[in-house]
Amino acid sequence: MTDTIEFGKRINHRPITISLILSFIAGALGFITNIKISILSFLSVLFLLLCVYFPINLRTLFGHWQLENHGISYYKMNSYRDKLKLILFPNSVDFQFISFSQIKSFQVIERETTYSLSDILTIKPAKQSYFPWARKPFLLKLELNKSDIYLDLSFDQLHDSKNTLYRLSNVLKVLDQKIN
Repeated sequence: MTDTIEFGKRINHRPITISLILSFIAGALGFITNIKISILSFLSVLFLLLCVYFPINLRTLFGHWQLENHGISYYKMNSYRDKLKLILFPNSVDFQFISFSQIKSFQVIERETTYSLSDILTIKPAKQSYFPWARKPFLLKLELNKSDIYLDLSFDQLHDSKNTLYRLSNVLKVLDQKIN
């Protein structure tokens, strides 16, 4: 029996909170000039953060996924609408589930190099940036029958670099046992 192994950060109310705080600051700074500029700056910053910045960077900020007994669950972020729903309603999260029978093969991608289970110990992951747009690719690629799924590992490499490779090697061993 496999214990649940989790990666990434779960979605929470942080994107909404940060967007509102920064929008209020922009609105307060605009209030120095007049009320119209204040309202315009508030709405502009709120729109840019909620509708542009967070949807673009949602996978690296909140790319939670977990290995379970019968497969892998991850956040459904297939479309822009899915991402907005995650940001605006984080308590009603839709998970995608992949059973082990759907997975044909897997590999780890670190920058441009791919690794399999046999050479997982040769990975020397790059130090990750705190800024999501500057993070280097560190992903688990699952090849399914009709598509590929990329699960982010960069958040864990940034916040728990000592244990990420150990947990990843455990995931790869379970995947290898279940799909072969």
